[in-house]
Amino acid sequence: MTPCAQAECVGEGSYRVCSESYQDADGDFHVRSSDTEGNSYGVDSTTRTLPGGSTEIRSDDSEGNSYSVKSWSDSTGVHSVDSEGNECTITNSGVVIGCGE
Repeated sequence: MTPCAQAECVGEGSYRVCSESYQDADGDFHVRSSDTEGNSYGVDSTTRTLPGGSTEIRSDDSEGNSYSVKSWSDSTGVHSVDSEGNECTITNSGVVIGCGE
């Protein structure tokens, strides 16, 4: 078990799932789960500052899936775009553009 990790196990009868989550020294988050049938799954989430000042949060799992969101602000408002092409803007005057409308 990782130092300072939070662990929890749940289940009924002989089937149980145990999960461990922790934040590393870089501020990134990690989750690992395994069950009594030998299955396992993990997710790692990282945050980084990109050139130009935008921020990217990226999650990668143990099955090869990934998802990311980039966000930034400028003189017109706050913006984000994710790895699936969804865009969102909230203007300085409070108008919401995109954002799953």
